[in-house]
Amino acid sequence: MPKQTNREQSNSSNPRLFAPLAVGILIGALAVGTAVLVWNTDSPSRSGSAFPTYSASIPMTSTPLATAPAAVDPAVTRVAARFACSCGTCGEKRLDVCSCETAQAERAFIQDQLRAGRSEAEAADALNKKYGGLKS
Repeated sequence: MPKQTNREQSNSSNPRLFAPLAVGILIGALAVGTAVLVWNTDSPSRSGSAFPTYSASIPMTSTPLATAPAAVDPAVTRVAARFACSCGTCGEKRLDVCSCETAQAERAFIQDQLRAGRSEAEAADALNKKYGGLKS
């Protein structure tokens, strides 16, 4: 096989050189697209003022931990699934999926019963006596 001259070697395309270039162009396009999206989201023309306003304060509620996700005990979920929420405003959702304050209090009651050494059946009976809502 004849040996290629330097001129032939420099004119031949090397696909290994194009891969990093293509990746760089793709990353650049993604960065520009992200910047445009962020810029459009924070556009002052939508807020009506020259500068966007941001609030650094977080409103406190009477139960600040109520919004924090907690680790859910599977036993609490099993007991709660047998009940409807007793608040009367959430359409009698199942207690294990309802997110109102009453449902949170009822699930906490179940957790307290289980931590006190009661069985799931005993916790369900205690919940039914206190709040009602046992589904048939």
